[in-house]
Parts: sequence; C-alpha cells; structure tokens
Amino acid sequence: MGKGRPFIPAHERQKSERERIRLPFRHLVDPQDPYYYDISMHLEMQRRAGIEIDQTVADNAVKFIHWKHGLTKERDERRRAVEAAQAAQARSDAEVWRAQREAARRWKTSPGIVYYILRGALIKIGTTVRPRQRFDALMPDAVLAIEPGDAELERLRHTQFAALRDQKVGREYFTPGPDLIDFIRELRTEHGVPDVPHASLIDRDTADATVKDLLDP
Repeated sequence: MGKGRPFIPAHERQKSERERIRLPFRHLVDPQDPYYYDISMHLEMQRRAGIEIDQTVADNAVKFIHWKHGLTKERDERRRAVEAAQAAQARSDAEVWRAQREAARRWKTSPGIVYYILRGALIKIGTTVRPRQRFDALMPDAVLAIEPGDAELERLRHTQFAALRDQKVGREYFTPGPDLIDFIRELRTEHGVPDVPHASLIDRDTADATVKDLLDP
C-alpha cells in the first residue's frame, strides 16, 4: 500500500487552526482574555480583507467581541429566565390540577362528615359519606362548615344545639343562635372553609354575601 496522508483527529486540526490564528495577534490582544480566540478570528478576517491590523483596530475588535458576547449572554439569561418561569408555571399548574383532582375525589366520597349547611334562614346539621351528591340533592344556599364524623357525632351535635332546633321544620334544622354560629366559626378555623361544588338556588356572590353577614362578628 502507498503512503497516505496521516490521520489527524478533528479536535487536533481545530486546535492547530486556533494556535495558528492566535499567534499573529498576541502582541495586540491579551491572551488571557476569555474571548481571545474570537477576537483573533475577527482580526484575521479583517487582515484577509486587506485591513492593516494595529492596536486601535485590535482594541476595537476587543470591544466589539465583548459587546457581542454580552448580547449573547443577556439573550441566554432571558431565555433561561423564561424557561424557568415556564417550568415553574407548569409545576404550579400540575400541583393545582392534582389538588383539584384530589378534592374532587375526596368530595365525591369520604369516610364521613358532619355538615352544617344554610338553607334559607335555618342551618341544617347532617351527616354523609358522599358530600357532593348529598349537597346537590339538598341544594343549600351555602356549606358553612364540615367536620369528620358519622351518625354518632351528628346525634351529639343535635343534642348540643337542641335548644335551637326548629320543631316545625324538622329535627335536623336549627336557628342560627350565637352558640351555633360561634361553633361554626371554630370549625372553619380548625377544618378550613368548605369549598364543595354543589347545586344551589342562589348564585355564588349572593351566597358569599349571606355567609359574610351571618358569620362576621
């Protein structure tokens, strides 16, 4: 076999090219400059175009390359900031979606709650393991409070507020006396303000205003 040209890896060829370009301008440009190679390439293109390379041209090249990289850096920082904001929004959206899915699952069926709902001028105290279906059937003006519990706790609450029971309507309906209102406030503090989707005969704004008038001290 005849002798061919020796194989030179691409990175070695690139290295040789860089070293060849760097050498002519080391007396004009600081070799420690982080953009020294780009500056040298810029000067080399000007030299090939017939421009005489002196210190002024080299200084201008340094300024230009630094300005160019500054724009690139700023653009990259903006891009990273946008990507970070988009990723944060995606995480937030995913968390909201998971919370909504969990809330929907929780309200569809639960181990059991005792609920306090507003229907007209009275408060109904009841219990259910399917809050969403139960509230859709009852169509309350508002769900005032809930607490974990079953029929036994429901009976206890009926006894606790027996003095406020409205005998004409039924054993689960109570007038909103101060003791019951204070207790509902305590439940909302302990267990949070219920946000259970449900059918109602009044709109949400009216319901919120009614609850505010009822519970605000």
